Amino acid sequence: MNIGLNITRNSSKFDFFLNKIRNKTHNYKQCNFINVSDSLKLKSNINELDILLTYKMSPEIFKYASNKLKWIHFGVAGVEESLFQNIINSKTILTNCSGIHAGPVSEFIMASILYYSKRFKECHDFKLNKQWKQRAIAKTMIQLKNKKLGIIGYGEIGKATAKLAKQFGMHIIATKRLQKHISSNRYVDQLIPLSEIKTLYEDSDFIAITCPLTPLTKNMISYKQFKLMKDNAYVINISRGAVLDDNALIYALDNCQISGAAIDVFSTEPIDSNHLFFNYDNLFLSPHISGNFPEYQSEMIDQFCDNLLRFLNDKSLKNRICKKHFY
Repeated sequence: MNIGLNITRNSSKFDFFLNKIRNKTHNYKQCNFINVSDSLKLKSNINELDILLTYKMSPEIFKYASNKLKWIHFGVAGVEESLFQNIINSKTILTNCSGIHAGPVSEFIMASILYYSKRFKECHDFKLNKQWKQRAIAKTMIQLKNKKLGIIGYGEIGKATAKLAKQFGMHIIATKRLQKHISSNRYVDQLIPLSEIKTLYEDSDFIAITCPLTPLTKNMISYKQFKLMKDNAYVINISRGAVLDDNALIYALDNCQISGAAIDVFSTEPIDSNHLFFNYDNLFLSPHISGNFPEYQSEMIDQFCDNLLRFLNDKSLKNRICKKHFY
């Protein structure tokens, strides 16, 4: 069984990860691991592969794959750029790294909420200008207890965020595509279907966008949605830039429809240095880092190995992508 590893061009790192994979699959002598960590190697070998571990697939390379390719595991959570028509129509099983970002991203979301609620920008300004404005800043502080957090996309990241927010006494409203009726659980006060999402926009003090980018979610947060929000609400997007309409956000900030936003992802990355987003003091920006952490690749390999052992033992795979729903 030929298993292609398209994970790093650094030879020492590749050897380290290869040894890690081999140690976890040492009883399976039929596994032949192939280094396809550049486009030319992948293109020339993909027709002989049974399994491929990669971060992204292109139509130009996938057209060289054969029916032999049974499974592709993506070392990322968001795979929208790899879901082109040929791969959707194929019989190749697709899985991703859903859940691997849940811890760091949920921490980032809570940090963004705390940045605004505890007025860290104003505190940083105090250090720069040395002007004592204790009373003015104190009057604007926000206590999170009983504040409402809306979570759009109740997957692994949404669940981890709800769990953290509950520690601050927040009221959680969440929505997900397959939710059929209003319910609740230990960490969510209202789990609502998409048909009721207007309630989330109207009632939330903070809104976290944690859904995948699909044809259904592209530009789902636009002029109409911002108009529904509280004028003291904050929006946090760690999903994909295209889920949120840039121009609608700028309009919302200009017209005080919301109090501010935290944006970690952008429609075009890297974001242009002349983008209007850089002009807003109430727009916290970060360069798509919310899900990053030094141990990422190592944990990704562990997740792949777990699925590889499942595959070799004819068990169902975790994090299987639904080609119909694009995630």
